[in-house]
Amino acid sequence: VDIRQNSAVHERTVAELLEAVEPGTNYAMLSEDERIARLVGELRTSRPLTSPFLSYSEETVGELAVFRAAADAHATFGEFVIPQCIISMTRGVSDMLEVALLLKEVGLIDAKGASRINIVPLFETIEDLRECADIMDRLLSMPEYRRLVDSRGGVQEVMLGYSDSN
Repeated sequence: VDIRQNSAVHERTVAELLEAVEPGTNYAMLSEDERIARLVGELRTSRPLTSPFLSYSEETVGELAVFRAAADAHATFGEFVIPQCIISMTRGVSDMLEVALLLKEVGLIDAKGASRINIVPLFETIEDLRECADIMDRLLSMPEYRRLVDSRGGVQEVMLGYSDSN
């Protein structure tokens, strides 16, 4: 079983979480470089983003529930039960780091950068397919992300092409 979701949903979820802990963040309005810097900063800290004392949208609650269920499944059955999280419509480095942050939030990535799940981009549009090598080069050159890959045996899976969910 895999976790699979569109990058736009992850973006909205992370934007809401960041806005809740720091009003005025306006994550959706940040440039790609600003997003990357913000996400890397969050990955470096052990501070949780979620709080039982805050209210979140139905979409964010649902997304967090999926990630928490995956963490529970890992704890109950082992990490092979859900080996990867696939990001449909991956368009940039921030799409990958957003998922890393959500996985960290539920304990599937620890504070030292060890991951219990593979993060797998799915590049689907012609433009994204043209850019995917540059995106992956940039991502894999980042120490915070590289640690995640190294903790999974040094292998990064990448999916290319359109995946019809029907």
